[in-house]
Amino acid sequence: METLGELFHQFRIADRARREVTSEFFVQRYVMHNERMWAMYRENRISKSRLRSARFEAALRDLGIEDKRFAKEIGEAYLASCPQKTALKPGAMEIVEALNEQYQLHILSNGFHETQLIKLASSELDVFFDEIITSERANAKKPNPRIFEVANQVTSSAPHESIMIGDNIGIDVLGALQMNWQAIHFNDREEESSIELPGPYHEIRALKELGPLLLK
Repeated sequence: METLGELFHQFRIADRARREVTSEFFVQRYVMHNERMWAMYRENRISKSRLRSARFEAALRDLGIEDKRFAKEIGEAYLASCPQKTALKPGAMEIVEALNEQYQLHILSNGFHETQLIKLASSELDVFFDEIITSERANAKKPNPRIFEVANQVTSSAPHESIMIGDNIGIDVLGALQMNWQAIHFNDREEESSIELPGPYHEIRALKELGPLLLK
């Protein structure tokens, strides 16, 4: 969100818009289109390169700006800037350090592989995670069972030994439970879901709640 607000001012988007707009409105439209297009990406209905440009094209179109070159320029600036941000959720570093003492930690993400590497390095979390397993590396996207199978193969672990901690109940939690992993839903936005799940899981609202669940 921080990066999007910065880009709104950096590229003087309000001056190009055909209506009076705020950075908050631009961010809201981007988030909506980004979530919709990520769903399409998970279903293999849109390519990685198209996702990167189309989400900004759609957000700008809502502001009355029809300019694919401008959208591409903003998209490239976003990809260069966003992974460099180092702000973490409250308690993130402390819980990762504590978990690292008792568990092998890995990343399992639908995000772009190179972006995940930059994010981890920029936030100084890379030293805590052994394997970075992305949808590009596994050639499958959560909640597809294939990416969870690859994760178990790469980490030499069994499903009953694996715990997924994720913020999306329909992607992280559902995918994990389908593969007989344990699952913890990090629901800090307090979202409600009607998704029918194949098993029980834990829900937390803050990262500090992981301690009582996982630390001995």
